[in-house]
Amino acid sequence: MNLTYEEMLEVNKVQLEIFKQFIDVCNKLNLKYYMVHGSLLGTLRCNGFFPFDDDIDVAMPRKDYDILLKKGQKLFSNRYFIQSYKSEKNYPLPFAKIRDSKTAFIQPVLKGLNVNQGIYIDIFPLDNYPTSKLTRTYLSIKERIYSIRISEQLLYSNKQPLWKRILRVSSKIACPSWRMAVKKRADLYSNIPNSSLFITVGGKVKERGIDKSLFEKGLEHSFEDVTVNCPSMSQKYLSIIYGDFENYNPAEKYMNEDNTVTVSAEIVSTTQSYKKL
Repeated sequence: MNLTYEEMLEVNKVQLEIFKQFIDVCNKLNLKYYMVHGSLLGTLRCNGFFPFDDDIDVAMPRKDYDILLKKGQKLFSNRYFIQSYKSEKNYPLPFAKIRDSKTAFIQPVLKGLNVNQGIYIDIFPLDNYPTSKLTRTYLSIKERIYSIRISEQLLYSNKQPLWKRILRVSSKIACPSWRMAVKKRADLYSNIPNSSLFITVGGKVKERGIDKSLFEKGLEHSFEDVTVNCPSMSQKYLSIIYGDFENYNPAEKYMNEDNTVTVSAEIVSTTQSYKKL
């Protein structure tokens, strides 16, 4: 569906409230996080949301990420839900979301899975990335098999080329359990020995093998009316991800001639729960 700028601002308000609670929980549990992707771009260029950005993206070192999933839920208000394969059996993604259960952001691809579909922010784990090319190739092949198996159960069109349908059937034979495929993909890099490189699990291709030194302790920066933590070398990080980030507009490819932006949801509400829609 398409949202106007004013409608997107209302979504951003909900996301900001989720994010504030996330920051509060991280402070209570002494957890580290970093702004990433378009959220980092908005932080540096706009001191807040980049215009028409439809989410907030943060990344956490695996140790901190796992603590958040294990201990964080009881520290959030009741309306907020930490969504991962550990908390919701039908959730298919390798990273977590924090959802506002009293709102709706209903995506067709997840519609048949009976999962929480409130407005959300994304939480990506940062895992060690192997330095061995052979190990990388091996894990990449496994990841691809798991991804095909997982997508076999999502609501994608059956009007796919024959070779894609063959791959889907083959992946089901290789990994009969859909839930096990979800778990194995999410945890694929979680036990890699110490490395100088990170992979943002579920993130962008250019974040596979990104130097850890870009993150380190991090630097504080303003985001709307809160102070957030950013990678220590944020500009270098953004250059790797986007190239000429100072002139990059992450929402441009989703913009329409009527000055609306296309989002991945078919129903969006900041006032009604997804359960009622």
